[in-house]
Amino acid sequence: MLKKTNLENEARKTDMPGIGFIETFKQSMERQDKLTIVAYGDSWTYGSVAEGWYEARDRGYDSSLITGSWASMLRDVVAARNAQAAVFNEGVGGWTAPRGLEAYAEKVAPHRPDYVILNFGINDWKNGLPLADYEAAMNAIVARVKEDGGQTVLWTSGPLSVAGVQTYGWPQPWDGSKLAHTFAEFTAALHRLAEAHDLPLADAAADIEALHASGEDLQDWFFDSIHFKQQGHDMILRRIAATLGLPE
Repeated sequence: MLKKTNLENEARKTDMPGIGFIETFKQSMERQDKLTIVAYGDSWTYGSVAEGWYEARDRGYDSSLITGSWASMLRDVVAARNAQAAVFNEGVGGWTAPRGLEAYAEKVAPHRPDYVILNFGINDWKNGLPLADYEAAMNAIVARVKEDGGQTVLWTSGPLSVAGVQTYGWPQPWDGSKLAHTFAEFTAALHRLAEAHDLPLADAAADIEALHASGEDLQDWFFDSIHFKQQGHDMILRRIAATLGLPE
């Protein structure tokens, strides 16, 4: 059983980046404004390995079949609060931030989103992308969203099971010994991005780390060294919903 964390109180902190943005979002939801929200990222956004993932894999990787993904669950949360708001999942497994930037015009722009919930980083890290290239691509995506009249919400993925860092009991941790950067450096880059652009950051990874520190056994959460099963998606949803001031 998951131990309770004080997500709601943390979401009300007035010194967090993007607090004014969050208030605007909440007011739009309360007014029942027509809103378009795009979830954009890698396999953690697409829905690996949540409930429905196997069915989606067998039917052409249709993300709408992954009912347990945080993006699908967020769609339900948003719809319950505002029938005029739509959530679209444009996550693609294996993508990096530069690939996401390259495909922005195809995957995101046609939706004309009011909000983009953005995360890349795991594939950038494990494929050895220089940190500076990752940050440049993420900054460019945020700039594109703003140019198109939208707002970005960032969130953190992980933690990962990495040999020599922290395995969380997973027996086959990722070997990052030959990589130039730690995954923590990519997470720190997301925090810098949030500060630089005054964007809200849903720090789901910190919530999961806090659960582990309090005694939660995460070994059964892992599908492999870099993907969580349903428990991870549940936590990501909780943090994003709390950050946006939405009820679960």
